Amino acid sequence: MTEVFSKDEITLIQNHKDWSKEKILASEGVFFFKDIVKPLGLSPAKVKHRAKAIKARGGNAWEEMGLRLIWNHWVVRMTVFSSYYREHLISKVRRVDPTWDGNDLLKQKGLFQLSDVCSRVPFTSHQLRYQAKTTQDARNEIGVFKDPELNTYLVDMEIFAPWIIKLWQSTE
Repeated sequence: MTEVFSKDEITLIQNHKDWSKEKILASEGVFFFKDIVKPLGLSPAKVKHRAKAIKARGGNAWEEMGLRLIWNHWVVRMTVFSSYYREHLISKVRRVDPTWDGNDLLKQKGLFQLSDVCSRVPFTSHQLRYQAKTTQDARNEIGVFKDPELNTYLVDMEIFAPWIIKLWQSTE
């Protein structure tokens, strides 16, 4: 008789309420999806939609992303899901730390939402969106751009910070 379960499918992991995100992602076993949504910061609808899209195109969501619906419960095969999560589900946009002021923010690296950046610098979202719209290659020149996937304006701090510093210091 052939084996029904793979080694990483045998154990149902429960009682992990105090586990860190990394400990959950490093686990070998099966979780109920509802139990990992909050610790991993997932949008249940978005993840389930991706699984259904894989199935609709003839793929196998259990093999590709480690998610399947059994009876009325979504379950996660963490050895597969963790790599899918790291590649596709981690937000590329960082949050602005509430303790940062504008100077602290300008020292950071990565992408931030424009509205969050404008809460720390003396410019409005409207002003920076206008600059982005009127600059030919705004993403590479000033670091402000509209992300088509997220449908929102983002700021690439490594480009934006030098531009804003130069702008601020050159005006009198």
